[in-house]
Amino acid sequence: MTSTSDPLWQRYELSVREMLKALDHTAEVTHNKHVPGRLSSASRQIDVLVTGKIVGLEITVAVECKRHRRPSSIEVVDQFVGKLLDIGADRGVLYSYSGFSASAVRRAIGAHNPSVMVIALDTPEVVSEGRAPGYPADLLAQNEAPQWVEEMHEDAFHRFLARGEWSKWWS
Repeated sequence: MTSTSDPLWQRYELSVREMLKALDHTAEVTHNKHVPGRLSSASRQIDVLVTGKIVGLEITVAVECKRHRRPSSIEVVDQFVGKLLDIGADRGVLYSYSGFSASAVRRAIGAHNPSVMVIALDTPEVVSEGRAPGYPADLLAQNEAPQWVEEMHEDAFHRFLARGEWSKWWS
């Protein structure tokens, strides 16, 4: 784990990495990975890159962590989909500390090949503004990875990884 002197955005990314490592001990989970773009030939930075095998097939999941003051917009999701296509990722997970606009959630739900999951963290600001939190997890307040696994509804996450299916409500 990191020290509290790390910038919040970096602690946020590292917390997501640790949470994902706890979900699947056989997967390779790398923070701040640079991947060559297949379409652009440019080096693309990925906050967390997860690779592993599901039913014998190699799966790549790119994860981006947004820690902005405002909800992430449809443009953020579009940019992420473009990055996923460029690096050839099978799936993408986009975390947002401040949630997502309704159009961003609809855009993510409609994304296929690659599928995109958006996860809004359950912060007091999101709840007080009446926006649906999407997926509750307070990463910076948690100290033990096993607690995160229990809170993450593993079955839903594995369905997303295996088949690209997800629900924004996580019930």
